[in-house]
Amino acid sequence: MRLNSVCLNTNLTMTPRRQLVLDFIKAYIRIHGIAPSYEVIAKGLKMKSKANIHRIVHRLQTDGYVSIKPHKFHSIKVVDRSVREISAL
Repeated sequence: MRLNSVCLNTNLTMTPRRQLVLDFIKAYIRIHGIAPSYEVIAKGLKMKSKANIHRIVHRLQTDGYVSIKPHKFHSIKVVDRSVREISAL
């Protein structure tokens, strides 16, 4: 199902690594007030490649967990899925 150009799959399986990245993004925003860069996420999770973070964050976007403004720094926003899940009922 598509809503506002974000794909919302109802049978999503969140891998442990995706959940870790999402939790890191949420915690970072809560502490610092802005979204982390891919480099900050990679360093914070002790991952070597920003490309892996890019891939994971874009998968989170495809699955509807975050939104991203292209070509903008610190533009990751966590999507409030509870409203969409309730309205889908």
